[in-house]
Amino acid sequence: MSRPRIWLPLALLLLALPAPLAAQTETAPETETAQPNIRVENPHGYGWWLGDVLVQRIHIDLPDGVTIEQASLPRLRAVDYWLDLRSITSTETDSGVTLRLEWQNFYSALEPQAREVPPSPIRLSDGTQTRLPGFRFVTSPIRPLAAPSTGDQLLADPVYRLIDPDDNRIGLALSGLALLAVLVGFAWHQAWGPFRRRADRPFTQAARHINRLPADAGPQRRRLLHRAFDRAFGRVLISADLPQFLSAHPQFAGLSDRLSGYFAESDQSFFGRAPADQPTDPAVLARELSRIERGLK
Repeated sequence: MSRPRIWLPLALLLLALPAPLAAQTETAPETETAQPNIRVENPHGYGWWLGDVLVQRIHIDLPDGVTIEQASLPRLRAVDYWLDLRSITSTETDSGVTLRLEWQNFYSALEPQAREVPPSPIRLSDGTQTRLPGFRFVTSPIRPLAAPSTGDQLLADPVYRLIDPDDNRIGLALSGLALLAVLVGFAWHQAWGPFRRRADRPFTQAARHINRLPADAGPQRRRLLHRAFDRAFGRVLISADLPQFLSAHPQFAGLSDRLSGYFAESDQSFFGRAPADQPTDPAVLARELSRIERGLK
């Protein structure tokens, strides 16, 4: 009876010993790091089509001295066969940082369907790991393939009015005739083309012929100009008949002194007298007579 009473306290003592030892060897739980405050501006959840770019803005509040490790940001890539991450930009703010992510949808929907953009893990400089939230949107088909095509789906033809071109054609023809008449009249006035040999423009014709002769052909030039005076006067014009010529052609009266000098020089040349010191140039005089003859002076 005495031995059981002795071992019973010893057994109770041994049972009590492992508990303190286990408590001493148990690992203390790690202290969890506080997650940063994240605010998200997601694109609206509907009305997206094939090829649209969806912009997501994420504002992350960070403690002083803590930044996002740039290497942990999601890289630009094809996230899925229907989704590309096109760009990601980071802008520092007073409270932390703002991320701008551009996603492009390549899902060709046959009917409106919801798609999920997955979240992306990132790491902060203090070792904290967090996630950039994803979002959900509904993409719609550009045109339902199953929709029947009927005539009533087309817009009605606009009201139109036929334009009668006859008025424009008549106006064009009259304008062409008027232009032709002006050109013919101008050619007649300038003695161009078929009007070059008109009898009432002897000085104009003489001026053209004189200009074709060389400068040393003085007698021949003078002779051509005298033939023009003869044609204008109706018979041979000599110096004595010059007043009668000017009376019949008063438009040349302004050149009376020069004409008198010209005929005096011709008389001296034809009758063998000494030539004038500064003889009148027949080409210059013929051009001035031609301008008066054509009403240009």
